[in-house]
Amino acid sequence: MLNKFRGLLGHTLIYGLGNYGIKVLGFLLIPLYTRFLAPADYGVMALVSMYTQVMFVLMNLGQSTSLFRFYYEHDTQEGRDRVVAASLWIVLLFALPMAAIPFLFNQQLAHLILGDSALWFLMCIGTATVLAKVVLRMPFAIMRAHDESKRYASWSLARNGLGLVLAVVLVAGFHLGATGVVLSQFLAEIVFCFLLTGMTFQSLRAGFHWKDIKDQLLFGLPFVPIGVASFVLDLTDRWFLKHYYSTAEVGIYSLGYRFAEILTFVVTAFQLSWPQFLFRNRKEPNAPQLYADMTSYYLALILFLWLGLAVFAPELLRIMATPDFYAAATLIPIVSFALVFDGMGWMFNIGALFSKKTLLRTVSVALGAAVNLSLNFLLIPRYGMMGAACSTFLGFATQMSATLYLSLRVYHVPYRYGRMATMVGAALLVYGASALVDTHSLVTAIAIKAPLMLLFPVALLSAGLFDPKDLAAALAALERRVPQSAVAVKYLRPLVLRGHDPGRP
Repeated sequence: MLNKFRGLLGHTLIYGLGNYGIKVLGFLLIPLYTRFLAPADYGVMALVSMYTQVMFVLMNLGQSTSLFRFYYEHDTQEGRDRVVAASLWIVLLFALPMAAIPFLFNQQLAHLILGDSALWFLMCIGTATVLAKVVLRMPFAIMRAHDESKRYASWSLARNGLGLVLAVVLVAGFHLGATGVVLSQFLAEIVFCFLLTGMTFQSLRAGFHWKDIKDQLLFGLPFVPIGVASFVLDLTDRWFLKHYYSTAEVGIYSLGYRFAEILTFVVTAFQLSWPQFLFRNRKEPNAPQLYADMTSYYLALILFLWLGLAVFAPELLRIMATPDFYAAATLIPIVSFALVFDGMGWMFNIGALFSKKTLLRTVSVALGAAVNLSLNFLLIPRYGMMGAACSTFLGFATQMSATLYLSLRVYHVPYRYGRMATMVGAALLVYGASALVDTHSLVTAIAIKAPLMLLFPVALLSAGLFDPKDLAAALAALERRVPQSAVAVKYLRPLVLRGHDPGRP
């Protein structure tokens, strides 16, 4: 069991590094951004990002998931090449023409989204960026399909690294503000389009097969409303804040969200590696139990990361941001826990993937979006940013619950609900204890809160929430790879293994 989780985690870390590792580095540039961007500028940047994300959902046509669903049905390279070619034809025939529409209505879009038609050029840059992303998705999808995770990560880091460098130059060097950030993303995407699309178009040699195109479209199109509903669930609160308050309010809220999105390093990475793991192990005799155990381990990991963000949110803002943004500290624990729900919803979504009933996922995300949208109307006008955070939290909780219920109806997984509830309870107790720490000294606050963080893994180990065989194997591997840990391992064994012989896992 442990070896399988280590394998899953290995691919997850590589995909996470490729997709969101650079966002972790971008997170470290928050001190730079908060000094060169006013809250209003940060708000404009967030609203343009909101627009590009929903446009990508529409133009991508669900192909990120559809390609892999059909790719692994073929055992021959010829069949797999036809799947890749069909996905590329979908981009050429359907996605590219869609990009013309926003260019024709750029001023109207700028007025609707940004509240200022004079910023039309930002909508044009954003649309061009989405077009490049859709084309560039294909070579990265081919790398994933070939299990070239390290190559995938290397190219992703180079692509995002270029965007990061350009953002620093344009914002700090040329003082272009939000325009500099938006422009840097476009320039990075277009450079790598020229570098990588040659390998993509070679796939067209497999020919034009309408049946393959139709099959992938029929499977992928239900993911479009899923994506739109996810947009409503995850991003419309920015528009409500702009409408009822100001772009400065959007900027502060978005910075809090940016801190919380550190969790997406793990959530999105698991989204990229989890489907391959599911289908690869589907024929295992103990597959349902395997999926249940992997979900428990994932929850323990994501809760520990959530604690790090929630417990140290005030200190992180004092270190990394200017006082204009300190109000975001109260939002981080709520929004980041909402992203925990988002990640768990994806882990629970096994039944929809195996049964090809993508409508199940559509229903669960739509329910979450409906709850979120309704609460945005009710809470944001009265409570502002806190109302937006609570709406997001309850929306993702609804989506996760619906996903679990609907998925279990078509594929049963014996999740250990008591174990998972204990994990959540332990995390909340640790966070509650940290919230009682009230000191103006940054050093004192960190010194008190850091030991509190360790109570969480200690509580899980003491409660026996992990398989002793897995723990024994982990301790044995630690002792082999790090001989200096032998003394510490000697004292840990009786605490965490509870009588199990660690020498023979």
